Formats: sequence, structure tokens, C-alpha cells
Amino acid sequence: MKVKADFLGSPQNKQVLQFYLAIFGPRVLKRASNQCLLLFPPTGCPNRTRFCQVMMENKSNAADSENSKAMDSNPSDNTVSSRIQIGPQLADESLEKGKITSSTNDLVKPFTEACHSEAANVPFDRFTGPKVYHSPKLWHLRVSVIEAEHIMPGHRGPELVRFPEFVIKVQVGDFHLSTAIAAPSSTRSFSNPFWNEDLLFAVDEPFVNSLQVTVQDRIQSDNEIVVATGKVLMDTIEKRVDERPVTSSWFNLESHHGKSGDKNKASTRFVPRIHLRVFLDGGYHVFDEVKMNKSDHLIGVLYMKILGARGLEPVQIKDTIGEEQPVTNAYCVAKYGQKWCRTRNVVDSLSPEWNEEYSWEVYDLCTVVTIGVFYDRRIIENVDDDDEEASSDDCIGKVKIRLSILDTDRTYTHSYPLLIMLPSGVKRTGEIHLSTRLSCSNVSNMLLRYTMPLLPMMHYGEPITEGQRTNLTNQAKSMLVSRLSREEPPLGRKVVEYMLEDDMWNLRISKANFYRMMGVGSGLFAMFRLLNEIRNWQKPAHLILFIVILVTLMMHPKLIILAYILYIGLAGLANYRCRPRHPPGIDARLSQADGSHPDELDEEFDTIPTTRPDDIVRMRYDRLRSIAGRFQTVVGDLTSLLERLQALVNWRDPRATTLFLVFCLVSAFASYVVPIRVLIALFGMYWLRPPWFRSKSPPLALNFFRRLPSKDDCFF
Repeated sequence: MKVKADFLGSPQNKQVLQFYLAIFGPRVLKRASNQCLLLFPPTGCPNRTRFCQVMMENKSNAADSENSKAMDSNPSDNTVSSRIQIGPQLADESLEKGKITSSTNDLVKPFTEACHSEAANVPFDRFTGPKVYHSPKLWHLRVSVIEAEHIMPGHRGPELVRFPEFVIKVQVGDFHLSTAIAAPSSTRSFSNPFWNEDLLFAVDEPFVNSLQVTVQDRIQSDNEIVVATGKVLMDTIEKRVDERPVTSSWFNLESHHGKSGDKNKASTRFVPRIHLRVFLDGGYHVFDEVKMNKSDHLIGVLYMKILGARGLEPVQIKDTIGEEQPVTNAYCVAKYGQKWCRTRNVVDSLSPEWNEEYSWEVYDLCTVVTIGVFYDRRIIENVDDDDEEASSDDCIGKVKIRLSILDTDRTYTHSYPLLIMLPSGVKRTGEIHLSTRLSCSNVSNMLLRYTMPLLPMMHYGEPITEGQRTNLTNQAKSMLVSRLSREEPPLGRKVVEYMLEDDMWNLRISKANFYRMMGVGSGLFAMFRLLNEIRNWQKPAHLILFIVILVTLMMHPKLIILAYILYIGLAGLANYRCRPRHPPGIDARLSQADGSHPDELDEEFDTIPTTRPDDIVRMRYDRLRSIAGRFQTVVGDLTSLLERLQALVNWRDPRATTLFLVFCLVSAFASYVVPIRVLIALFGMYWLRPPWFRSKSPPLALNFFRRLPSKDDCFF
């Protein structure tokens, strides 16, 4: 609340405003002779009162001390917007000997500076206002280790001469990667090793770390001697955003031989150096953020108003006037792309109301916005900020909304359940109330995005391997956690990792993916069952209809593709009435969270390395071997099926290949003499023959195929 007083008297009269506020916790930020700026707690706080008493005194005349007015401190709108600030409302209040002009407004920045009004025991240094974070700009640092010169071995004793095993170790910040051992070559000396390997790092702006290069000689598997080191400054590294080639350079190294003062050693005659191609690559998508290309055209804006939550799980018990009351201190975090938004904390409430609005620029609809609710342990509990485990906030639940499900320019106001996985099973911890709206600025650009690649073109021109992708993802997550944990208020490691996707294997997710695959193929399985029932004459009406359709399509072959496309279109129109009315939340049944075994859940929450007893680890290892054995059997059967298809023409079984080639020649002659639609019609009638004309033995073609050889007998 900003209060400005305009005096009617002479400017020589030194008057001072004194404010007697019937409200807890205002903070004076600025004081002048006739102007004062104060901050009040956010609207909706339980201990906030509506009116404040303003008194104006004239120190030069004590008789004029009674000059006061009761003023309304509630603004007209309590919505916090990170995009548009609500304009202040001016109001003139007349006093007996002066006039006060007040301006009230709810803004994000005053909230960040305001102190608590919900609880008097909240430390002032605990930041609890809303905050918008931005993920750092990430680059790929590609280090191509080509070769080195004048590298001396690390161990030169009287024993037999050995070929040195040189390894290059590159370190950027806390991350390091190593090359393979340089292979011996008959055309190169042992002091000029050759690698030609690429090492990829994820680095963030600003570039404060340097590139450390270390040449090591591996004497044994656990003994590596440093023979030379070097440094490359990040400011001198070239940047690129396309596929243009980057030239390589030689860098001098500092030898670790002859440092004791003996300059006549052979190892100090030549300066060791290394041949590197180092550059920063900005044309790749770094996998900690959503898959969007910032260079593309803006297609819309996502507006989300976080209204509040209801029925949250109580975390602590507060003694209120001799009565114990379950409470929680909740805040909400929303993430989309590189922008993270955190609401203010609502203290001592199981049904917090935030009423805060945020917006994100949208470049691709095939993306997901994540909203999580957390319990802030730093407000009330006396914890040490340096203790990461004690100061980490507890997770209450999260919701993920896919933008492609939302209709443009339509407001979705819905409550989503908050679910969290615990070692005891899935638990509902409340629900969150959100209002979401997706505005579209250009419909043609939005529709055109569906035909464009999902990733930048660098991923297709110079693709990276799966192992490099996993390594880069872990590095990006670590840097994001480190950056957001240094903000104020900090977003701890537990919060960031919970908001991001986790690729850690667990049995529950594996079972969920299997049942998802079965659910997708359920329509195909149902069609096969229907065809089998028609073939067995169990549905006469469907059989007659199938024969009529078959004969019609054979008489008019041009209708086959048309009928198939028309069927798919009609199926899509029939499913329109079953479309989702609002964005779905987390599905516990789809995630296999409600039927998991307790030991499977305990394994999911186990750390790496494991902390469980040896007998439990042995039991889980045996279970994993059993599951892997079944998976191995399925993969082996599928491989044998494909090998039998190859055996039709690769002459592994000469008699089977001869029979197949004769069948191909006869089939080619028959298809030349008889029209193809007649052959298909005859095959259809033969396939639909009455059951009493069929044999119970498998078909001849299936018997022939099962006798074809595979390579199962070629390995042990």
C-alpha cells in the first residue's frame, strides 16, 4: 500500500505522518517528509484486517494532533500476475486539516518483500513470496580428442619395455569424461598416441569454468599416472549453431616429468601438446527442458491461474490456544520450458488459496506443463540450510497437462487429484484447483508445427548416441539443481528432481508400460477374435455381411483404399463424443500404483548404491533374473521367427528352399493366368468354408514354416 499526503498548509510547516495500523506486519520501505511507502501482507491472509488507521500530526502545533482517518487497505483485485501488473487505484481521503491520497495495489514484487502475517513465529529471512525462475541457457561442449605428441610414459623402470596405455581425461566443472586407451599403431611412435574420439558436455551460461585436459598413463587397472596437463579457457572456445565445420587446434601441455630440477632429461626436450577440436554447439536440444526450438515462430501463450488446493495432507500439528490443529505450509511450483514459477507460501492451512496467474510462451503444442505442490519445511522448522536432507521440502503431489489436449481460447477450470507414491503404496494427499487457458496468435503456424521435426535439425544431421544423450541429461539436471538451489527462495534438489522426469528403472513402471502396450493392441486383438468367430460361423449375420463386402470389393478393387480410409474417418467421428472434456490428471490405475507389491515399491525407493540387507538384495536379483529370462525367451522367439523367414531363400535347408521356390514359380504363373481379384475371392471363400470341412491339424503352410531352420543351434 502506497500512501501519499498532500498538505493544504504552507510548505514551511514540517509535518510528519504517523501511521497507527490495525493490521499485523506492515513494513516501511521508504519515508519522506510528505510521502511514505508501506507493504501489507497478501490479501486473503487469515490474520489480516481490512482497515488501517492513519493519523497526521503537526509537530509545530501540538493542538493539531487529532487528525486521523480510517482507510480501507484491501485492493480491488487479489490476483497476482507475472505478465500484466494490475494498475493502482487512487482514493482521496479528506481530513480536518489536510488531504491524503492513497494508492493500493497487489503486485508480485511487494509480495516478495512483505513479511508474514499468518504466523508471528516465522523468521523474516525465510523468503516466502512468489518467484519466477529461469533455467540457464545450456550448450553442448564438444571436445574431439584427435592425437597428441611428445607424450612420455609415466613409469620407466628397469623392467621390460611396455607399450604405454595413454588415456585423455577431460573435466569441465564437476563433470569429467575419459577416452579409451590409445590403440598401438605400427606407423606411429608410442609418444604420439591417436584417439579420434568425441566427448560431449553440457555447460550453462555464463561460462565460468575452464576445460581441464589431463593425459594419464594407465599402469594397472587401478593405477593411473598423470604425465601432462593443460587448460583451455571457455571464453576462447568457438560457438556454432549449425553444421558448419570447425577447425582443430594444437594446445600445449605442461609435462609432469623433470619437475625436480633435472632439465637435462629427455622428457623435457620437447613440449608435449595435444590436437583438439573444441567448440560450443548451440544447435542441439538439451534434454532437461521441453522439446521446443526458440528460433521458431510463437504460436500462442499459455495462461494458468493457480487458484488453490483443498484437503491437503497435514504435515505437522500446531498448538493453537491449547488446541492441537493439523496444518501444513504449502506452496506450488509450475514448470514449462525454461520458466519455473513458484507461488507464495500459505502457512497453517490445509486449504490454501493462492489465486496467482502466470503465463508462458508456447512454441510447440506437443509439450507438457507440470504443476507440483510442496510442503515448505524452512518456514517454521529450525533447520540448517546447509543440511540438504533436513532442509529439503516434502512433495505433496503433482499434475501434468499436455497442451495439445487443450482447445484454443477456452478456459478450463478443474480440480485435479494430488497423488504421491510412498513405500506403503499410492496415497491421495488432496487436490489442486487450476484454471488454464491456451490462446493462439496464429492458427496457420500452430497447424504447421504438426508437420515439422520434433527436434532441431542438428539432431538429424549429426545425431548423438543414446549413451551420450543419457550422460548429457544427467549433467543438465545437475546444473539445473545447482542453479535453482542458489536462488532465493531456493528450489531444492528434491523439488527439481520431482518436477523433472526420472529415467530410473523400476518394476512398477515396466509393468505399466507392458499393460499400456496391451491396451493399445487391444483393438487389433479384438478384430482378430471377431474374424475368428466369423470364420467359425459363430456369428451368421457378420458372416453374411463379410461375404457381401468381400465380393463387392473384389468386383470393384478401386473401392478398397477408399473403404479403408472411410472406415478410419467414421471411427474417428464416432469417438468424438468420447473426447476428454478436461485435461486428465495422474492416473493411478494406468501407473500400476494401486496394485503393486510392497517389495516392488520398496525397491523403487531404494537408492543407488543400495542400502537394503544382503538377503533382500539377493531376492530382488533373483526376481530380476527371472523377469529377464522371460524377456530373453520372447526376444529369442521373435528372432527365430525372423530367421525362419530368411531361411526361405538362404539355402540353409536346401529341400525347404527348393519347395518354396517351386511354390513361388507356380504362384507367379497362376497370378498371370488368373486375375488377382479372382484368386483373392477364391482364397476368401476357402478361408470361410464351413467348420465341418476343416481338419483339426494346423495348416500346411504353418507346418512348413515351423520346420524351417533358425540359428538357435549355433550358440550356447
